[in-house]
Amino acid sequence: MRLAANLMDRRMESILLIAIGAVAARFGFSDAALAYLKPSFQPILLIGGVVLVLLGGHGLLRDDRGGHEGHHHGGSPGVAWLLAVPLLVLLLIAPPALGSFAAGRQGPITAGSDSGFVELPPAREGAVDLGLRDFVTRALQDPDRSLDGVPVRVMGFVVPDESGDGYLLSRFTVACCAADATAYTTRVVGDGDRTADTWIEVTGRWEPGDDGDVPVLAADGATVVPPPDEPYEY
Repeated sequence: MRLAANLMDRRMESILLIAIGAVAARFGFSDAALAYLKPSFQPILLIGGVVLVLLGGHGLLRDDRGGHEGHHHGGSPGVAWLLAVPLLVLLLIAPPALGSFAAGRQGPITAGSDSGFVELPPAREGAVDLGLRDFVTRALQDPDRSLDGVPVRVMGFVVPDESGDGYLLSRFTVACCAADATAYTTRVVGDGDRTADTWIEVTGRWEPGDDGDVPVLAADGATVVPPPDEPYEY
């Protein structure tokens, strides 16, 4: 009985190793990982997943050979599969990247340095392309007001605005993974209402004033765009 129980414990460990490794390998091999990690972490995730699958497979083969030497009493491999179900669900259905729910529950961003802003890039089709982090930090912290009067083009997802004046446009920046994500947000006015989590490309101008923690972008035009392959800024 004790031999059979120990054998079942080892099999459960092996099955869980395979399940964890399969999830890691799937995320490392596909763009699904970009909902959680920077692209540079994908090869590490893939290699780690493959190693775990190989270790789990080796353990199962070893235990199968050992199991033929004795009798099995009690227990069931179904228990191990039940423990692996949440991981198998992740393997088939990956949760989406962070969106409006997480952004709407984040506190104000911490003010950083007010110096060191580089020159704006050249305009493209009448507007300067900026990431939301760059736009927000320049609007809030640049003493030289480099955005003043400059048409800009930014992209992000819609977060409902409780004030009822337009909507909020956000995008997360990550240092390594979704666990350290920070949402940079601007209030878009002049474009009516939009559905939450819709990705929008907005062209407009920073509206100087007492912005508080959220700068205002007066829209000249806005276009619904597909969610980008890389949902975060880095």
